[in-house]
Order: sequence, then C-alpha cells, then structure tokens
Amino acid sequence: MIRPPLLQRIVVPTDFSPGAKRALERAARLPIAARGKIHLVHVVARADRRDGESLALAADALSKLARRIVRSSTAAGGRGPKIETSVLSGEPYVEIIRHARRVNADLVVLGRVGEGRSIRKVLGTTAARVVRMSDTPVLLVGRPARASYRRALVALALDSSSRRLFDLLHSVLGKGTARVSFVHAYRVPFTGFIAPGTEGAPTLHHQQCKEQAAAEFARQLQDLGRGGREQRAILRWGDARSVILNEATRSRAELIALGTHGRSGISHALVGSVAEWVITFAKCDVLVARPVRFTFEAP
Repeated sequence: MIRPPLLQRIVVPTDFSPGAKRALERAARLPIAARGKIHLVHVVARADRRDGESLALAADALSKLARRIVRSSTAAGGRGPKIETSVLSGEPYVEIIRHARRVNADLVVLGRVGEGRSIRKVLGTTAARVVRMSDTPVLLVGRPARASYRRALVALALDSSSRRLFDLLHSVLGKGTARVSFVHAYRVPFTGFIAPGTEGAPTLHHQQCKEQAAAEFARQLQDLGRGGREQRAILRWGDARSVILNEATRSRAELIALGTHGRSGISHALVGSVAEWVITFAKCDVLVARPVRFTFEAP
C-alpha cells in the first residue's frame, strides 16, 4: 500500500475562545510535512471591518497566539509547526471557506463550543456553516490534544467515499501505531412486512442481507489495505447513527472518521443526517470528509 502524503496546509479559524485554542493545539500535533504550514485566521465581521484598530489588535493577538503554540510544541519535544497568520474581513464562514480554497487546504480544524441537540449549539453558527458548506475536509476538536490519536473508528458507507476517507484518516494519523476500527451498519429492508428476527438469530431474509453486507464490507477492507496498523472490522445491524456512537464508546475511540454524501445546494443535505447526528452527540473528535469536491457559492 502507498502511504498517503503528510498534511501540507491546515486552516485553523479562531475567535480566541477555549474551543478554538484546543483546535489549534490539535492542529499543531498533526503530522504536517516538513514544508507544511498551519494557516491561523481570524475574521472581523462586516460591521467592524473599517475599524483599523480592531484589525491591528486582531493581528497582534494572532501573532502572540501563534508564538505561544510554537513554544509549547517545541517544549513538548516537537519541531514546532510553521504558522502563518491572517486577519480577514467579511462574513466569517464565507471568508473561512474562501481562505481554505485560496491556500488549497488539506484540512480545516474547528473547535467545539458546547453541548446541545443541534449542530449549531455544539459548534456555533459559524463553524456549523463551515461544516455544512465547505468543500474541504473538516476536523472537529472537543478534547485537549495531549498526544497523537491512538484509537480511531471509521464509519464506512460501502460506497465510493471510502477510499478518500481512508486516505484522509491515515494522513491525519501519520506514522504512528494507532488502532483503527472499521464499522458498518447494515439495514434489513421490509421489516414491516418480513420479520427480521434478531442479529444473533436472524431470519432467512435477514441472514441474506447480513451476508451480502459482510461480503461487500470484507471486499472494501481488502481493497483499502491495512496501512501497517492494527485493524478490526465491526458489522452491526441497526441505525447508523446509534451504531457509530455506541461503537465509539465501546472502543474508547479518540477520533471518529466518516464521509458525507451530500452534493446538493441544501446545507443539511451537504452533510447528511448521520454525519450531523454524530457531530452533535459524539464525545470524541470527529473527522468529516467529502466524497467529491463541489462548488461553493457564497450567499
């Protein structure tokens, strides 16, 4: 297997909140190429964009934050990431997406801000819009970055998105020896008309669905390869949202990686109900990958 390249360009938006600080600390621990760079950005809203003092203060705060992160990384034994700072002005989520495109970012890293039963409560309005509308993969950080990721759970949809998700995950994990678990939640159609039995004692119809899913699951895992890591496969019957979260808890995952299916202009469809649910309720960090790149039109 050809190892995916290291990350070259990571965009980290910040509003100087604790969640944004955790996102930057995590970005500094990711496996960045020798010539790679973290782009640390702050967006001044339209109402303040003509205030020169606000722009100058933001630029100074960004520079101080960047120096602090580099010192912290160096003190922890790292080589210290290269950080470029930018103060942008305009609609925050639009400027973040545009900047990620401008620098051809491999990844946008965002921090969670709280808890709730909606993606906006968990991420904040700006971050939620970036997740829904960005064509760049996004890493959502909730926990302090004390070490590299050691346990990751990959939710496979058994479609064309699997390869991109797999390569992105291994770029994020780097050369470490993280344990990777793959999970797929299969469905049994027509359960309102044909009794499914249970997962342990399925009916013939259920067993046929399970065997078909298992065969495709095994084929994809073989095609993806092991990547030199300890891996295990988990096939479960049920709703993908609960299966993913339950397995993340069971495996003590520090990172959940999943793809999105949306390509339409509806923001919710751009992420998908499963991804939004996992983002909202996951207790660990979440990596979200697009199956394809698409055109973003600013409002």
